Amino acid sequence: METILALFARERLGVGAFGFGLLLTAEAAGGLLGAGIASFLGRRLGAGTALTCTATVEGLAILGLASAPNPYVAGLALAVCGAGMGATMVLGPSLRQAIVPAHLMGRVASTSRMLAMCAAPFGAFLGGWLATTYDLRTPLYAAGLLLTMTAVTATMTGNRRVEAALRSARPQAEPAGQDPAEEIAVQTASG
Repeated sequence: METILALFARERLGVGAFGFGLLLTAEAAGGLLGAGIASFLGRRLGAGTALTCTATVEGLAILGLASAPNPYVAGLALAVCGAGMGATMVLGPSLRQAIVPAHLMGRVASTSRMLAMCAAPFGAFLGGWLATTYDLRTPLYAAGLLLTMTAVTATMTGNRRVEAALRSARPQAEPAGQDPAEEIAVQTASG
């Protein structure tokens, strides 16, 4: 999405450099809001459901951006997408930290980061190719893949599976005092 966003803003939405900056600001503001409400979402919905919902929101917002008739709707779509991403970027690593044993955390975190860094150039290439071959909106419509992946992985991130993983990751010496969703919310709030 980000690969073609500047061209999309200029050619499809008719905005200049200042307007493009405002679009990016809307996305960043949404990200801050999403990060701020991640703990609430984790407590309210459960970590698994919250992750599924935020990924769904991201995909739907990108589809909304693809069909945006003007810069105002595009800005709203980017703000919503940013909120989904911000919440996901807090909930996901918090859950990973709660589940992965401490002695494996470095390996798991570095592998996750490496996969993301390797996927970014491929995604940029694919987005550019789709935009060049078809239309500037095509890479945005490809967000349907995100929605498909979210649907496929929803069973893996269900609250029951997440809670079971949290229970099994909890050291045997510690009593199981907190609700698993509350445990993630506490970890999210503290760091």
